[in-house]
Amino acid sequence: MVIAPGAYDALSAKLVEQAGFDVVLIAGGTYSNFHFGIPDNGFITQDELIEAGRRITAVTDLPLILDFDDAGGSPLQAFRGVQLAEQAGVAALLVEDMIPATKHFWTPKDGGDRWKPQLKLRSVEEMSNIIRACAEARTSPDTVIVARSDAARFGFDDLAERMAAYSAAGADMLYPCGFPLLELPKLTEVVAGQYMMVTVKNPTLEERQELEAAGVKILLVINTINGAVAGFRDNLSRLTRGELLEGEATGGAYTPIMEAIDAAEWARRARHYGYS
Repeated sequence: MVIAPGAYDALSAKLVEQAGFDVVLIAGGTYSNFHFGIPDNGFITQDELIEAGRRITAVTDLPLILDFDDAGGSPLQAFRGVQLAEQAGVAALLVEDMIPATKHFWTPKDGGDRWKPQLKLRSVEEMSNIIRACAEARTSPDTVIVARSDAARFGFDDLAERMAAYSAAGADMLYPCGFPLLELPKLTEVVAGQYMMVTVKNPTLEERQELEAAGVKILLVINTINGAVAGFRDNLSRLTRGELLEGEATGGAYTPIMEAIDAAEWARRARHYGYS
């Protein structure tokens, strides 16, 4: 089972690579939050998602899983979108059956839970056609199409029907969003296949073994991005207290960033091309 940490931009993706992971993910919600300062309520476009992927694949060799929302909302938009995403170097596309305008909302009174009172899904037939278009649009056999369904909240039978239909339509992997991770064997008994699951925390070794035995091939761990916000807030708090943020312990104001982006290699190239 492969662990895929969440990144929010090109620099964080490079950090994922430098940490030794084999795959990186950028979620649509993460991109909305970090680049536009807005929640994941279907605001960002297909072009914006593809551009986010292009920036990451330009600086890292890691296969990128790109959250593709509803792939544009129709089979034709999905077809063209997959080809553009391939041109951007994306390795896997995560396509969901949720209608973007009805996406989850977050409110403090829910204890941080996602609030989905108006959540609506596309029909099984419509979503299957979108998945089929994604699969047929591929120019590389290595491009992975992941079908996500949010039908778990509507009952097990609805979810199982959708997972089976999306697999038959050409999805390489299945992502039953909201389905309890450790109950996955119940689903795989009905719909066999390769599964992708998501968690906000790193599971224990025992939990990993259970998930792997149940058919999970990729585990998305999206909670990694929270450290960026927490760390920035901490530095701002220190600044308001009059503390210096940099010194000998950190090696200077830009050292961590310069190391992460391998700025020394660019300096070497500059000398190579005659910069004094």
